[in-house]
Amino acid sequence: MSDKSTIREIHRLSGFFLVVTIFVITVSILAVYTTVLAAEYSILKDDMQVSSLVHLTKSMDWFNDYNEEKIGARVLQAQMDNLNLSLQASPNSSNNTGQFIQNINNYKSHLKLLEADEKTTGSLLNLKNNADTENNEFLQALKNISYVSKIIGLYELATILLIIGAGLGGMSEIARNKLLGYPAFIIGGTGVVIIFMVTFIPSIITGSHLTIH
Repeated sequence: MSDKSTIREIHRLSGFFLVVTIFVITVSILAVYTTVLAAEYSILKDDMQVSSLVHLTKSMDWFNDYNEEKIGARVLQAQMDNLNLSLQASPNSSNNTGQFIQNINNYKSHLKLLEADEKTTGSLLNLKNNADTENNEFLQALKNISYVSKIIGLYELATILLIIGAGLGGMSEIARNKLLGYPAFIIGGTGVVIIFMVTFIPSIITGSHLTIH
């Protein structure tokens, strides 16, 4: 009876360590997979950072143009008022009446352009809309960068857990120690769960989602 019990125990141990071996191979492959994914997301993050700086620069340029044109509109209005006052004060004595009227018409034309709707290129509303659009793109890029950073962190955490799980599993197999095998399953399994969640339900584990225009 004792011989049969010993044989059964050997078979159980062999079966357990076979599972450990398969587990070690699996998590090792997954560790390589998560390392590659983390590297790819790092490249994506770098591209997003460059893109965000481009949007920020464009936004600042549009805002500067808007503010310059807004100040210019006030200056034009003041010049028009001065010319009108000059014409009213001496309508017949000025030799430059025709030039004054031409200047006033030019100022009115430019002011009309500045006061047009946002679809008119060069209008104040158009400049402000362009600035707001680029600024919104910049803010969205920051959110995307934050999201990708979380994904990278989760993949790196999963990689660490998988490596630890694989290491404990390997030690368990070499030492024929089941007590090392169970922590390997728990730690490595946690890494597998993280990978599953990041892959299929990332918005839950990160609390946000990626938006690319």
